[in-house]
Amino acid sequence: MKTEYKRDMNHNYLILYGEEEINTDSYQVRMLVGNIIPSLLKCRIQGMDGKFMVYFDITSRQALNRLYEEKKMGIEDLRRIFGGFVKVMEDTAEYLMNPGQLVLAPEYIFTDMEEGQVYFCLMPGYDRDIKEQFQALTEYILPKIDHEDGVAVMLGYGVYRRAMENSFHLEHIKEELYKLPEEREIPSAEEKDLFGDEQRMEPEEKDRLENDRIEFVRENRAPEIKNSAGQSLRKVLPAAVSLVILAGIAAATVMGYLPYLETGVLLGAALLILMAAMGISWIMKRRTKETPSSAQKSRRQKEGQTEYGDSELFGKNSDFLHKKESPKVFERTENNGNAELFQEERSVYGGMESVQKEKKSMCNGNFGETMVLSAAVTSGPASFVSREPGELATIYLQEDLTVVGKLANACDAVIDLPTVSRIHAKIRKKEEGYYLTDMNSRNGTMVNGRLLLPDEEYRLQNEDEVDFAQARYVFLE
Repeated sequence: MKTEYKRDMNHNYLILYGEEEINTDSYQVRMLVGNIIPSLLKCRIQGMDGKFMVYFDITSRQALNRLYEEKKMGIEDLRRIFGGFVKVMEDTAEYLMNPGQLVLAPEYIFTDMEEGQVYFCLMPGYDRDIKEQFQALTEYILPKIDHEDGVAVMLGYGVYRRAMENSFHLEHIKEELYKLPEEREIPSAEEKDLFGDEQRMEPEEKDRLENDRIEFVRENRAPEIKNSAGQSLRKVLPAAVSLVILAGIAAATVMGYLPYLETGVLLGAALLILMAAMGISWIMKRRTKETPSSAQKSRRQKEGQTEYGDSELFGKNSDFLHKKESPKVFERTENNGNAELFQEERSVYGGMESVQKEKKSMCNGNFGETMVLSAAVTSGPASFVSREPGELATIYLQEDLTVVGKLANACDAVIDLPTVSRIHAKIRKKEEGYYLTDMNSRNGTMVNGRLLLPDEEYRLQNEDEVDFAQARYVFLE
């Protein structure tokens, strides 16, 4: 099927070209164009040279094949996709539309990440077996599933198994979709091969993963059991010690080893012993909280943590929390007798070293104005730097794929401006350079004043001026 992408002032369109002329007065076409069917992309139809084109509005929506190009599908993603399929089948039945005209290829299924809804294309004149289309969709989805999400694996397998049955029915898909986790079947060895990645690993790689899982259980689950047992013991220990001592005193009195004591004296002694035991227990508990154990320290070091918090806040290069070089101060005397004091301080942040030098001139005991000289950064990742200093945060392109937008849970770099789309653009790192692509944003992405076409990959050059709507940046290699 011939496709094309276009955009006007504020909209992006996916254009599908029909192979034959259609009857625009037919029920199917009039219902599609004249109504807003919830799970179908809104569209309009234009004719040209005996053929027709359908314009689908895809503004701020992402195709499945692009959205999950690098990202894996978890249980929520599968529920959204399969639930969207169930919804569109129910909508087509309600509006008496032909479900065989649905286009279920991943590049023609679009997701609105903020609404959490899936939209489909319905193409007049396109008539395919819906069962075969859905089977192909499930085969595309299986290798994309996150294998660490066991519920997602079982859901994906269950829907695939249902799709391959001869008696394919929508109710079977709904049954799999709403099953409880304990009701799902575990995939067999042959069926697991369809899931790709982990199932095709070498035996050594599988052994390594299994050892990692065992180690994870040892390090994370065992301490919880020990701590709970220790806490329970500390709670009952004072009472137990007091009862033992009281019983011992009573037994010694009865046997004549101790002179007869009043009951009140015995109870008072027991109460004092109990209070002392509780006080000792409280002090030990507080010391345990304040002083981390050696195991906790080693675990923090493995996870990259410091005593001041989680180093994940600063990334991998957080050495500046552990070590700081002392400033180097030296004095130089020039011919005119004026002394100059230079101070050099080195700091490490984000893997880049910056050197600051302060120059203080001293003449006859009077200090002049301090000047700060910063050496340029010699190495680091490519980045987008705001053209208005301090207005926008710098975007560092450290990963192979960086998604830019204002939806925090779907983007790597968040630009919180109302004109920026939820998922606005993406930057892919390749061997030859960085490539920028607009992601069907409403207000578009511009490079050096030129608006990028939908689905266009532009290779960025050093000091290109890039505008994500009103967010103005400069690209630096």
